[in-house]
Amino acid sequence: MTGTMIRNSGGATVAARQSAGDRDPVLHRAWAAAAAGVAKLAAGVSRAAINARILRQLGAMSERELKDIGLVRQDLHDAAALRQDDDSTTLLLARREERKAARRA
Repeated sequence: MTGTMIRNSGGATVAARQSAGDRDPVLHRAWAAAAAGVAKLAAGVSRAAINARILRQLGAMSERELKDIGLVRQDLHDAAALRQDDDSTTLLLARREERKAARRA
């Protein structure tokens, strides 16, 4: 058994096992990279689901309601046409800010 010797709460000396990552840094880095990849994939899927829900909710609004929040129906069509990994809310917020700035000018 590999590891170091430690004392447990009863005072007896026991061997502490090392994890596989402690023994092999390459394996540890591979596991870390795999975990990061899975987390990124999960975040992308989650973000896509959030975008789809937002577009559905906005799509159910009337033209007047959309105008009240600074959007038009075409903005929703443009946001829906974005690639799956693009953030549609960023586009919608930018369009709203453009209109708000144009009204002030």
